[in-house]
Amino acid sequence: MDFLRSVRAYLGNFPTALAFALLLIFVFPLAWLSNAFVSSGTVLIGYGFLKAPPLESLLLLAISLAFLFFYSILVCVMVLSVRRDLSAIKTNYYLSEKIQKFGFKYFKFLAAFTVIAAVASSLLLDAGVPLLLVNLCLLVISAVFLFLPQTIVVDEESLGASVLSNWDFMRKNLGTVLIVMIFGIVALAALQFLEFLVDYFFMAGNFLSLLIALIVLVPLFEAVKTQIYMERFTLIRDYEKFASR
Repeated sequence: MDFLRSVRAYLGNFPTALAFALLLIFVFPLAWLSNAFVSSGTVLIGYGFLKAPPLESLLLLAISLAFLFFYSILVCVMVLSVRRDLSAIKTNYYLSEKIQKFGFKYFKFLAAFTVIAAVASSLLLDAGVPLLLVNLCLLVISAVFLFLPQTIVVDEESLGASVLSNWDFMRKNLGTVLIVMIFGIVALAALQFLEFLVDYFFMAGNFLSLLIALIVLVPLFEAVKTQIYMERFTLIRDYEKFASR
């Protein structure tokens, strides 16, 4: 994995990365609700949302799904942009026509995963399961879908087939997957430290960390994963070597 090439891919698609900041439109109304809060570069839904008034819970769900829909589109656009840059054969028009299909496919997964995870977590906590164990389970389950955006956009298969391709790729590249996960964990830890540092002086660290996560960490992370996933194609590897000369 060439991390510098991933950084160049991110910088080469910076307008796309900057578009992630538009998601802040959904963040501000979420932050006003009692069962949602901004922290560690993301928006978190409180585990007690099932006990909130029905109207508030429905509003929280509606705004969260709207956020996830546009997030899915932007992630797929970023993956698609890096894929297009790495491909020796340019298929701009064809791929651009498919972006809505890719985005909606990823949105269906994220929406189902978010709702199921939120409800299950709330029920488990009510049943007395420790919070640390619930969070650990969510982390592990989320990690097994690490390359799903890449399999959706690159392989252009159905959602079920994309999930299987994601698992197959991760199984065959456990060392690389571990490196990517460590990179993500370290980046989030650094973001949390920055949030704490800014909050100490200005009490705005949570929104700053979210902005950095949206326009830097998320698109850069997707660029890194896309490059890794594309390297499984011999043609792409040969093209990268030729381009770097």
